[in-house]
Amino acid sequence: MKLGQQLKIKQNQSLIMTPQLQQAIKLLQLTNIELADFIDKAQLENPFLKDSKQINISKILDEKNSNVCENMNSSLDPLKQESRLDLENNFDTHISSNSKLENTKLYEKEVVKSGTIKSAGEVIEKTLKYKVSLREHIVNQININFNEAKNINVAISMIDYLHPSGWFIASTSDVAKDLNVEISIIEQTLHKLKKFEPTGIFSQNLAECLKIQLIENKQYNQEYKLLLDNLSILPSGKFKQVSKLCKISEEKLFQMIRFLKTLNPKPAEHFGIENVQIEQPDIIVKKSAKGWRIDLNNSTLPSVNIDENYIEEIDNYNLDEKGNTFALEKIGEARWLKKAVEQRNKTILKVTSEIVKKQVGFFRHGFSHMKPMILKDISDSIGMHESTVSRVTNSKLILTEWGIMPLKNFFSASISGLENSEFHAASAVRETIKTLISTEIAGKPLSDDKLAGILNKEGMDVARRTVAKYRDMLNIPSSSQRRKQARLTRFASN
Repeated sequence: MKLGQQLKIKQNQSLIMTPQLQQAIKLLQLTNIELADFIDKAQLENPFLKDSKQINISKILDEKNSNVCENMNSSLDPLKQESRLDLENNFDTHISSNSKLENTKLYEKEVVKSGTIKSAGEVIEKTLKYKVSLREHIVNQININFNEAKNINVAISMIDYLHPSGWFIASTSDVAKDLNVEISIIEQTLHKLKKFEPTGIFSQNLAECLKIQLIENKQYNQEYKLLLDNLSILPSGKFKQVSKLCKISEEKLFQMIRFLKTLNPKPAEHFGIENVQIEQPDIIVKKSAKGWRIDLNNSTLPSVNIDENYIEEIDNYNLDEKGNTFALEKIGEARWLKKAVEQRNKTILKVTSEIVKKQVGFFRHGFSHMKPMILKDISDSIGMHESTVSRVTNSKLILTEWGIMPLKNFFSASISGLENSEFHAASAVRETIKTLISTEIAGKPLSDDKLAGILNKEGMDVARRTVAKYRDMLNIPSSSQRRKQARLTRFASN
């Protein structure tokens, strides 16, 4: 056997993930707000990037968006090589050619009714800035009612264990362990916190919450004590049994129930544990004379601005080799970032326009007309890879006439139809179930079997267990529970 060394030339093709391509992919999956943070950090590291906050607003309004529609002719652009984007839309939807000026701000219209506020974000900030949160409200009371710093710290820490309803449902022993204090201190502090406003805050269950409010209203007595002890029986509709346990007539029971309904079972519902954070959409879709208008939300969309004057100034200096290399590198990074952000925006518009085209029934009529769709349907139509579509739709929010929703919600599993009828989106089936239940007769709720029968008549091949699963996903009680609730409501209103 002869051993030896040989030199051979072999040619093969492979995709190399360059740092620029990796960054371009990262930009694609960022939301507008995340992109703004990314650009802010880039401006700190690159002297050739202008701070967008320093740019004159009038210049932004006058600037034509044609520079965004021009896509890089450079063959060095990795995004262009991968996606081969095209802005043409061959259906009754158009993308704004001057969204910075023409965007009618549907999102802001719902918030800004008058005045000269520039954006909905500013209105939200100004509104929430002066709204006292539940935490602040309780902390103010703690500072007044507690003296020792240790007790104040324990009381403030216990706010973090409040349920959004305002109940303190955590175990006192677990809280004591977490805060590294004796359980007796937790119990003493909790007893004091239960006397705070709003009335019923820090209650450990519904019965205690109602009891505190009854005491506040000077209505608590032995009859109410017995009623609260048997509160769990009320939803079953066994009013005769409850009236016997409370030793009162049914008529008196209904009077007491009516008064309980005037109390607030969730004391914290008018507060936010923290200031409410309203997320702004990344994309805005609205109806226009030409069909459907698709815009990126310019109130949150950042722009990359290159300081050309500074670049020209640097060119006039005789820099040494090290300085010249640094300048060229940073100028190249700045120009590439600008192109990459423009390409990201175009990609989002392209994907969204195809989604609107395929889901035009939803945009016209609502959730019940949502069609089944998968990522491949979009990627095949626009000539992109599924992973690109996935990155675009992930974490992005879209504003429609039916509200703000995640872009990924347009992708839904399909439910087969009967006898060659068209397929239905699972989300549309859920919406139909929700509509049917909302319009049912209160005393005669539709069972899962009946709902399945109605859906089958409408061409949706859905089994009873599927209806039950979708009903649970919508947090809708069973027909028997709805019947009991209707009965309780009827008696309580008499």
